[in-house]
Formats: sequence, C-alpha cells, structure tokens
Amino acid sequence: MHEMLGNQLFMARNYPSAARHLEKALQVHPGNKAIRRKLVICYTQTRETERALDVFLSLIEDDIDYIINTDPVSDDCPCPEIVFNLEDELHGMETAFRDNLVLGMLWLYCDTERAWEYFHKALAQRPDNPKIKSALAIIKARIPNTNPTKT
Repeated sequence: MHEMLGNQLFMARNYPSAARHLEKALQVHPGNKAIRRKLVICYTQTRETERALDVFLSLIEDDIDYIINTDPVSDDCPCPEIVFNLEDELHGMETAFRDNLVLGMLWLYCDTERAWEYFHKALAQRPDNPKIKSALAIIKARIPNTNPTKT
C-alpha cells in the first residue's frame, strides 16, 4: 500500500509525500532497491542531503549497477531534468558542498564520470569526509580510465 502510493506521488513529483510513504514501505521491505533509489531522489529534492547520501551509499554498496543502469524513461527517473536544471541555476557560480553532493548522487543515474567529478569537488571541500571517500571508491571501480592519483 505505502509503496504503491509512494510511487504514485513520486511520479507526480510530490517528493515530500512520496518520501514519507516510501520510508514506510522500506520498513516493510528494507532491501528493496527500487524504494531506495527513489528515496535518494526524494531526499535530494527535500534538501535532506545527509539522508540521501546514507541511502545512496547503502544502495551503491549493495549494487551500484542498480543506479547506473537506470533508464530515465522506463524507470520514470527525473534525474536528467533535475541535474540540468540545477547546473543551469549554478552556472558561473561556485558550487556549494551540498550541491556537489546532490549532483554527484543524481549524475550517477545518468553519467558515472560526471558523478565522479562532482564527488571529487565535494571531497575537495570536505577532504576528511568518509562517506564521500567511500562513494568515490565504489564509483572508481566502475570507471575504466580514472586517474590513479585520485581516490
């Protein structure tokens, strides 16, 4: 019931309400990748970046391909629109830490190398952040030509 309603609210782009229902659905099905994938998006859109990062890390630790292989059309993924809109908003401005994290997480749904770049920007802003280091280590394994001097 909660998952179905959460999915409908997600498709309507009502992220706060979708998140509430998806959270309840995740309590019943804690390993559900589809729920976690949508929660990452919901949390980035409700400015709950730390929660988004925690769910994101749990998902990519379990199965990074589940995010990388997202099909924006069949999976009703709003990430391409969200990242392009955010990048347009930030054009010419210095990107804040939160924005780099959000863009890193959401770009992974579309472009692994762009995700890598934004996570590196976030790491430059917070070099001791273990969550960012963990995300980069997992993503690094998926990019064939990463610079070995970067972690």
